Amino acid sequence: MQGLPAQKRHSPDARNLTMKPRTRTDRPAWIIALGAALLATGLAHGAPPDEPTLPYTVQSGDKLIVLARDMLVRPGAWAEVARFNGLPDPDVIHPGQTVNIPLRLLKSTPVTGTVVSVQGQVQQGNAPAVVGSPVGEGSRLQTGPDSSAVIQLSDGSRVQLLPGSVAEVIASRDYALRESRSSAINQWFSGVIRLSQGAVETLASKLGLRATPLQIQTPTTVIGVRGTRFRVAQETATPSARAEVLEGQVRADNTAQQSGADLAKGTGAVIDPTRKDVQVVPLLPAPDLAALPADITAAQAARWPLPTLAGATAYRVQVAPDAQFDRIVRDLKVAAATVDLSGLPVGIWQVRVRGIDARTIEGYDSVKQVSLRAPDRWRVTSSRLTLQDGRAQLTWSGHPAGATDVSAVVATDPQLAQVLSRPTGK
Repeated sequence: MQGLPAQKRHSPDARNLTMKPRTRTDRPAWIIALGAALLATGLAHGAPPDEPTLPYTVQSGDKLIVLARDMLVRPGAWAEVARFNGLPDPDVIHPGQTVNIPLRLLKSTPVTGTVVSVQGQVQQGNAPAVVGSPVGEGSRLQTGPDSSAVIQLSDGSRVQLLPGSVAEVIASRDYALRESRSSAINQWFSGVIRLSQGAVETLASKLGLRATPLQIQTPTTVIGVRGTRFRVAQETATPSARAEVLEGQVRADNTAQQSGADLAKGTGAVIDPTRKDVQVVPLLPAPDLAALPADITAAQAARWPLPTLAGATAYRVQVAPDAQFDRIVRDLKVAAATVDLSGLPVGIWQVRVRGIDARTIEGYDSVKQVSLRAPDRWRVTSSRLTLQDGRAQLTWSGHPAGATDVSAVVATDPQLAQVLSRPTGK
């Protein structure tokens, strides 16, 4: 069958950590009430209790042969659906019954997303990534230093690759499920992104139908949620994964240790496959950037100050030319009191800062617009070079009155391209 393989909570890879999709045990109360007796029978017949499924409520006039033709990978698959649900007779269904259909038995078709933003050096496969190009199953994107990319999946979810990241679309497909009150076929989306290195920031769409949570896989982790904003990162030096939930809620299961925890909005956790405990902590609040300079020169950009935030041992600093931060050109982790933003072209920049706690969990963002301007330059109107105590002494005039700290460029050409030195003085 073509389609997303069924995923159970306990992966054969003992290192995997799973933020689980909706399963038969996660159904709303009314579905659980309707199907409790069938579920018990299904378990007796060995049906996998945590296999991803979609529910269908049987309507008056429904016929198994029609349902199988419209929704299932083959007509005979209905017998397996009956066994999965513990139906006494696979040829008999009744109005009002809720039948859970495993995804692996539903018809599915691959669907494509789109590259919506490219900044810097971004490869899609063996070619440079281009805005508007399709992104389907098997698509691989890689961002270089000071580069980023955003892809939008077919359900509207957006996944941003930060600088130095490699990601591949493992699954992007729609599953067919007939609307229970009509003959229409609804498409339920399922998407999986594999992050080999680096970090992603994800905004899962709250619209449309989703067969499984949008999943971000790392070498040791599977993280998935419905309709929420979250971050995922895998440090190259450790097997632990990091997750921070900015909207919604997720479930984090450490399958290697048979443990887990719920991550609500405003919390984060480091999930270590070697430790049983998954400690959930509040995210640090957004730092106050109001007092930081907003109009700076290139020299000042080299030592742009960072705020003080209780509980922060370091800061994440991201720079982009757009307010949405789709085009991130700098992504820095800084443990000092200042950050080096030199090398950015003159212009208006958005700077995003968040604190990092002692567990490496990153907090809420603050954003400040910074204007980077060229330094004021004045051509020297008079100068004199003398030799004092064996050392060359350069004196000049021409800078405006009131200037205290000054610097100069000594060059052999009028264009100041062949620089000999850059003396400073008072």
